[in-house]
Amino acid sequence: MTDEQKLFSEFKPATADDWAERAKKDLRETPLESLTWQTYEGITIKPYYTREDIKDLPFAQHKPGDFPFLRGNAGSDNSWQNIQKIKAETNSKIAIDKAADALSRGADGVHFVVEDPATFDLAYLAELIDLTAQSVSYTLSNDPAAFLKKLYTLLAAQNISHRNLKGFLNYDPMSGKGVLTEAESKAITTVLDLTKDSSDFYGVTVCGTNFSSIGASLIQEVAYTLSAAVAYTDRLTTAGEPLESVLRNMQFCMGAGTNYFFEIAKLRALRLLWAAVVEAYQAEPALAAKLRIHTTTSSWYQTTLDPYVNMLRVTTEAMSAVLSGTDSLTVLPFDSTFKDSDEFSERIARNVSIILKEESYLDKAVDPAAGSYYLDSLTNELATKAWELFKEVEAQGGFEAAYDNGFILGTVTEVNRQKFRDIATGRMVLVGTNKYPNQKEKIDFDPEELIQRAEFDTTRAAYPTEVMRMATELHLRKRQRRPRAVVAVIGSSERQHVNATFAKEFFSCAGFDTELQQYNDPHEAADRLLHAAAEVVVVATPEETYAREFGPRLRAHKDRPTVIMADNPQEMKDEMVANGYDEFIFEDCDMSTILELVQKRLAREEDTNAN
Repeated sequence: MTDEQKLFSEFKPATADDWAERAKKDLRETPLESLTWQTYEGITIKPYYTREDIKDLPFAQHKPGDFPFLRGNAGSDNSWQNIQKIKAETNSKIAIDKAADALSRGADGVHFVVEDPATFDLAYLAELIDLTAQSVSYTLSNDPAAFLKKLYTLLAAQNISHRNLKGFLNYDPMSGKGVLTEAESKAITTVLDLTKDSSDFYGVTVCGTNFSSIGASLIQEVAYTLSAAVAYTDRLTTAGEPLESVLRNMQFCMGAGTNYFFEIAKLRALRLLWAAVVEAYQAEPALAAKLRIHTTTSSWYQTTLDPYVNMLRVTTEAMSAVLSGTDSLTVLPFDSTFKDSDEFSERIARNVSIILKEESYLDKAVDPAAGSYYLDSLTNELATKAWELFKEVEAQGGFEAAYDNGFILGTVTEVNRQKFRDIATGRMVLVGTNKYPNQKEKIDFDPEELIQRAEFDTTRAAYPTEVMRMATELHLRKRQRRPRAVVAVIGSSERQHVNATFAKEFFSCAGFDTELQQYNDPHEAADRLLHAAAEVVVVATPEETYAREFGPRLRAHKDRPTVIMADNPQEMKDEMVANGYDEFIFEDCDMSTILELVQKRLAREEDTNAN
């Protein structure tokens, strides 16, 4: 077969018009446009993509290992390092022992989160782990230069060259708080001086996770990470560091969320834009290939409720990072939101990466996402929009100025609030938290203690729903029974059944013992509900006159339950409230007010019983 001949050449190539015509035929009365949807990034996703969507994209023809390195900087395989994250607290020997064990059981490297750099036992570390053969990284909150000098002094005493170190040092006040003090700037300059001759040890880390962990959009994560990297580059070169040294020694630490295809496109777009930044500095283009990307599975999407679902989340998150060519990967243990991870959860997390490599062979193909019309189009859209936002930040004076004037955190907060609204209305699903709850789940920790714990992450997507569930759990433990919600459906209206089902699922997710009751006669329903043993009564009925009956009658209920109408009363809301209804529940309503109302009622009941 010649180069001009094609496989299945007897078939006519389908054009975009051909696809549109076939789709319209299959959809019949449904408009094709109804299948498009908008993302938090402001991107419109079409129902299908064709060759024509990528015909004008220059990078679509690039090969792996070629500038601008969108397809990665390696041309032969897609290998990545499996890095286990380990907290090093007061007694660092415990963490070092755990690290040595992890390296013997499948980890390619370890990443210490060091609580107190001054007390970290570097001598014991060097005794137990070969620092020239294993990748060992450190996250430090202070004194990075002193820590590194101490390490170098120890290595020199043992005739070990620091040039052979592998790993990275993560000390990033810039993206964390938007500014560098003079002391911090000097410390990072010293770190760069110390590490610039170590080709496999990276001294300057820029953490995009500081944005993704608070609910930023992917475009914001990419743009603000690039902007922070430029701010570091300008600071360091102004301090006299060679540009080439800065660019070679810089690493990005990114989060991988649950939006699978977008996360694949994100890292590809990031590499593409980093090449543009290097080009703008008029540096050697090959320096763009030196960018190292370390990815960690998302903390923002992790849940406390039904935590085993986190095992599934991190698997898809890890796959997206691997398919997009990350250099190293940390998979967070499924229970890290509510307790110190144990041997089991750490082994499962470590084995996710091992299975993707050893059993799924994802290390064998370089950039398997290439050639996908959808992913290449998405990469281009993400890159274009992120570059526009990056330029907007630079026009304001750069990262530090945009952070100081509130632009960066303000724009992230806008997206963050929209995501929380979508979770509250059920448009955004967190499996096991706001949809499909595990009714038999047993919480084996103290909810009150957890909520008050300083390290409990309150910025996560699931947190508002979890607080409601914790209040329910406290009620269970103090009263020896779950709070109960009765959802009464009167009649056979489809709309009321939809709203009633939504209400039942909501209160089930909140941990209530929930019962759906069907009635044909509104008077019988009112009589039965008047004696219902429940903290919440939800009434779903299409007739407004019947709806008016229930509120006033249920006011006479001896337990005074919270009474909720399963419908949107629209202009009749004030009248329904006057008739005894406390709130209204229906698809796409904002559940946060209902959560707050019921939570306060449970708390008030506990206070009354305590007195």
